[in-house]
Amino acid sequence: MQRYIAYLKLMIGLRQKVTKALAYPAFLVVVGVAVVGFLLSYVMPTFISVYGESSANLPTATRMLISVIQMGEAQLIPVAIVAVVAVVMGRAWYQTSAGRFSVDRNLLKLPLLGMILVEHHTIQLTRTLATVLAGGTPLVEALEIARGAVSNRFVSRGLVSAVNEIREGSTLAAAIERPQILPKLAIEMLSVGEETGSLEPMLRDVAEFYEGDLDVRLSQLTTWIEPVLLLVMGLLVGGIVIIMYLPIFQMAGTIQ
Repeated sequence: MQRYIAYLKLMIGLRQKVTKALAYPAFLVVVGVAVVGFLLSYVMPTFISVYGESSANLPTATRMLISVIQMGEAQLIPVAIVAVVAVVMGRAWYQTSAGRFSVDRNLLKLPLLGMILVEHHTIQLTRTLATVLAGGTPLVEALEIARGAVSNRFVSRGLVSAVNEIREGSTLAAAIERPQILPKLAIEMLSVGEETGSLEPMLRDVAEFYEGDLDVRLSQLTTWIEPVLLLVMGLLVGGIVIIMYLPIFQMAGTIQ
């Protein structure tokens, strides 16, 4: 029971760690979209009404931005309907087995985030498998239990074939290597553990190694992505404001 409680604490801590690292960048994106939406929906129409009929004398950048906004306003309802339908259909598709499988598989291919997810499910699998094996469960049954603890459907389905191969006499490392669902280093470490008769301790070592590496990757992700997002949002918002004030700057220069 104590071993199981310790395992739950580790898994909950891992989930919270990943969620916390990704939450702030997601928050910045939401805030940035909200600010841009506010500028385009409420601030820009005020400028457009002020400029009135003098659009022909406006700077090119300002005219282009006004044209985009007016086009967006004219197509707002159809675009909103299409967006809502797309979200509903996408959500319904994601709830299907094929949809979840496809999304989980493609997420692993993403730059930066993909490797974080690979290490995350590697920790889930090895930590769970080590805990179950420590309780005296045979390897095949333990791997089936550990497969249920892996949140990624693509990885979980790959483990089905691994379970079947182990039943036929294959080693754990060889069976997991074929679906290519774990990092090569993790498979090599598991192979050494099996050859030396210390699979359970090696599984814990793999989990601890990737927990440390995941900490580094999450730290790097938040360190780099936050200033990049802030820079992009600053350029976008600042660009919109400058473009809308260009006629005023132009008028002031003409008066001088």
